[in-house]
Amino acid sequence: MLEHEIVQRWRHPAFLIFVLGGFLGAFVNIGTTLLLADGFLVNQLIAFFVGTFLNQALHFVYYNVVYVNKEVQLRTSFSIHLFLSFWVSAGSAGLLWLFMLDKVSFHVSLLYCIIILALSNSLLNRISTFSSAKIAEVEYKDMNESYYKDHTNENKVSKFRAWYHRSRHERLTKFVAEYFEASMKMADLGCGNCLWNVQKLPVLGVDINEKMLRWAKKNKFLKDYKVCEDLAKTEIKSKSLDLILMSEVLEHVFDQTEVLREVSRMLKDDGTFLITVPYDYFLGPFFILFNLNCLYMGYIRGSVYHKYRCGHIHHFTKERLKKALEQNGFFLNKIFVVNGLLLYAVANKKIKI
Repeated sequence: MLEHEIVQRWRHPAFLIFVLGGFLGAFVNIGTTLLLADGFLVNQLIAFFVGTFLNQALHFVYYNVVYVNKEVQLRTSFSIHLFLSFWVSAGSAGLLWLFMLDKVSFHVSLLYCIIILALSNSLLNRISTFSSAKIAEVEYKDMNESYYKDHTNENKVSKFRAWYHRSRHERLTKFVAEYFEASMKMADLGCGNCLWNVQKLPVLGVDINEKMLRWAKKNKFLKDYKVCEDLAKTEIKSKSLDLILMSEVLEHVFDQTEVLREVSRMLKDDGTFLITVPYDYFLGPFFILFNLNCLYMGYIRGSVYHKYRCGHIHHFTKERLKKALEQNGFFLNKIFVVNGLLLYAVANKKIKI
């Protein structure tokens, strides 16, 4: 209960700061635009461009200095933000011009544009900053025993989501089969229901949700299981595993370095590490579909887990995944994209000679 209360206290200040940032940005934009256009008689489009640019600059400072969410693992660099701010400002000035072209007054057009900017900035800032592995973990820990099984049922989720999750499990089954051999000792870290294991391989499941683990063992998807609050502290014997799988888990873990070091500790020197993560680059297919689903499930269906983007605090491309592995004692043997949505990778330990 104490852990849950701590997480609750983490949540509310972030929301209040987010709202305050929006009001401050709008105030700077409107104030600057009116001061330049009405006070100094600067061209109205130029005035709004400058006001919007300062608004974007304020957001950069505010969300990177004033509001520091320690769980946000990937932040926009200053140069990229500067580039994006220029084009957002130019696009906003163009939008103002379109409204005024339709003979809407300058002040009314300005109000329309500010509303549109506020909505778009709210969406983008929410997507980039409102992810929390800690809050999502609290929600995940209490989920029902067949949570992932339910996601493959068209009577419980949409046909697209049911197809997506079924195909995801089927592809993972084939992926593991390429590397598993008889007599191997294997663990699936963050396994959930372990639905990929239709061949009933002797897999040790490690997860925080005991209900899911019991369900998976009862339905023979796991040979055995271990309830673990922290994947960086599994207490599994060193160099005891031939094969370790982490499927769509690394994007959730708060301390990625410690978890990967724990994987390296458990894995035999000649063992194999299998990883799948979302192929989550800005405005890519996964980015768009995932965030739309989180907005729908979080704010229409009321799922707290989805409000905080299911705890996705890391965003992987091929280069980022390779870098994360190589910095933590692994070398990448193979990496490829599945359905344009997921990255599959095979890694082995770097052995010091």
